[in-house]
Amino acid sequence: MAPNLILATSSRRPVWLVAVAALLLCLTPSLCLAETTVKDFRVGWVVANPDGAFDRPTIGVNGQWPIPQLTATVGDRMIINVHNDLGNISTSLHFHGFFQNGTNHMDGAVGVTQCAIPPGGSFTYDILFEQPGTYWYHSHSGGQYMDGLRGAIVVHDPAGPYEGKYDEEIVLSLSDWYHELSGDLIAQLINVENPTGAEPVPQAALINDTQNLSVPVKPDTTYLVRFVNIGGFAAQYVWFEGHSMRVVEVDGVWTEPADADMLYITPAQRYSVLLTTRSDTSANFALVAAMDEDLFDVIPEGQNSNVTAWLVYDAAKPLPEPQPVDELEAFDDIELVPVDGLALFDHVDHSFSLEVQMDNLRDGAN
Repeated sequence: MAPNLILATSSRRPVWLVAVAALLLCLTPSLCLAETTVKDFRVGWVVANPDGAFDRPTIGVNGQWPIPQLTATVGDRMIINVHNDLGNISTSLHFHGFFQNGTNHMDGAVGVTQCAIPPGGSFTYDILFEQPGTYWYHSHSGGQYMDGLRGAIVVHDPAGPYEGKYDEEIVLSLSDWYHELSGDLIAQLINVENPTGAEPVPQAALINDTQNLSVPVKPDTTYLVRFVNIGGFAAQYVWFEGHSMRVVEVDGVWTEPADADMLYITPAQRYSVLLTTRSDTSANFALVAAMDEDLFDVIPEGQNSNVTAWLVYDAAKPLPEPQPVDELEAFDDIELVPVDGLALFDHVDHSFSLEVQMDNLRDGAN
């Protein structure tokens, strides 16, 4: 039931009138079906090795990594009590893509909209899920989320245009993985020995914060697959071998279905696609994510730019090696059409031009 909703009777309010009022309120699903959940997050160090190279310090929640996916329905409320157990550094949480109308102090951008949560300190985030779609949350303190404090958010939409048009959901995060801590990476970025401002290059690509992921699927089944790039730097090309996709959401906006064979997903970007599986279970199929190497000034020795997962129809059958592709040619998202049908503005009253220039500080740092 809706929080803080109280129905009282009095000599001037007959019981039957109160019952009718309650019935009318329950005709609004967001009032009667919305839930409030409370979560306690202790943010602290754990050890992880997602690419199999070596163990490194990683930021987890309640002693676990990857951190929890947040799942809600439009109208739900979530209260997250965050306690900073990191020992000697501050932290925060940012809910990426949420408008934060009236709650800017919970936006998590340290030094901009929110004070950092100091070591040993706590902060409570109170979130009302009003926007449907696929989002993510992460630390917004320095480059800290590249140390692992990042996860997906799914907000279900009972009134969405694709309700009833798929059978199950799959959530897949894409990310890059660095072998060094974010503090060291920032020191490399802002440094007199890096006058061009070239970003540090990651060592590996991950799907769901791991490699060699198996995704069990059933034949003749339509899945809503939600992709979210929770990486720090690398955009990734993504495709399913032997399957096509129909794009239906980008960055929290429902779109008209658009056929795609390959997607290009930049950090912080989200896509949802409908994927219908094949009728037989005679083979399994690779899902490939490839980091865009054109973004990198150098390729580190031993870098693993590609990561493979598999749609597993039959666990008893082999997992095939991905097939090489001649060209990375992704779907052009400028072609997407929002379902809401809002027309473009036909003219503008004023235009403003901004010229932006990257320059070096006196010490030579970018």
